[in-house]
Amino acid sequence: MAGKALSRRRQVMAGFVVIAVSLGVAAIAAIHIGSSPDALVPGAVAGLIAGLALAFAGAILVVPERHGRIRASFGALMITFIALLFDWVAFGPGERRFTAALSSGNVGVRPHFWEMPGRILLVSGAMLFNLMALWAWLRARRGPRKPLRRR
Repeated sequence: MAGKALSRRRQVMAGFVVIAVSLGVAAIAAIHIGSSPDALVPGAVAGLIAGLALAFAGAILVVPERHGRIRASFGALMITFIALLFDWVAFGPGERRFTAALSSGNVGVRPHFWEMPGRILLVSGAMLFNLMALWAWLRARRGPRKPLRRR
């Protein structure tokens, strides 16, 4: 069930709220990265990337629909940052654990069984988002399609 579409004024206001909140999250993550004695804190870097991705989602709401190329560029930036987030989780520093939560303790499945399928799924998801980002940039560069004329 779809609700009523937001008015343009509410859409712009919602976009600015999303931008403000997401830049706040990104700023907090950047401060945490800067104050950390370690080189990069994986959780803070993920928060910074996710905050920037949401900021571009808010920017899409703010830009009018008649500026299709700008909206497409913001969409490509958003997808790129989401792909970067998946890349960071899949290939970044730190350890990854893939375990199965089973209710019965007598089941013969060991937790390390899920290690390889988990890594394969994580890397394949990251690669799929990289391809989506490439496609989004190609669409943004090409510009909006013109409607076909009827003869």
